[in-house]
Amino acid sequence: MPGTKKQIETLEAQVADLSVRLAAIEAAVEGEAGGEGDSGAAPARSLRRATARRASKRRAQARALRPDTKALILEHLGKHPGSTPGELAKGIDVNRSTVSSAIAQLVRLGRIHREEHGYVLDESRLG
Repeated sequence: MPGTKKQIETLEAQVADLSVRLAAIEAAVEGEAGGEGDSGAAPARSLRRATARRASKRRAQARALRPDTKALILEHLGKHPGSTPGELAKGIDVNRSTVSSAIAQLVRLGRIHREEHGYVLDESRLG
């Protein structure tokens, strides 16, 4: 039983220590609620909006710098008819999934069509 008493005393000491810490935290929270400290509050609305505008501008600039994938595909197919999506991706140095979605759009528009091996320009739509 002496071990059990020792454990109980240790736990009671920890409870007392935690009670003191809890009281200090509660006092700090009450002090902040009184308007004294705004360190944890969200930044002013104008600051948040300015940050969002800068991020939006950076995204727009990045989009403007991206190459026109559809134009690159059409140009590559003009030089290399019968290219597969993988060959197109390597040829124009663009991710294969990006090429596949652009090919699907070009097929829907009737600018290219699928042949036995790969894709070719639709000659009737060129002009």
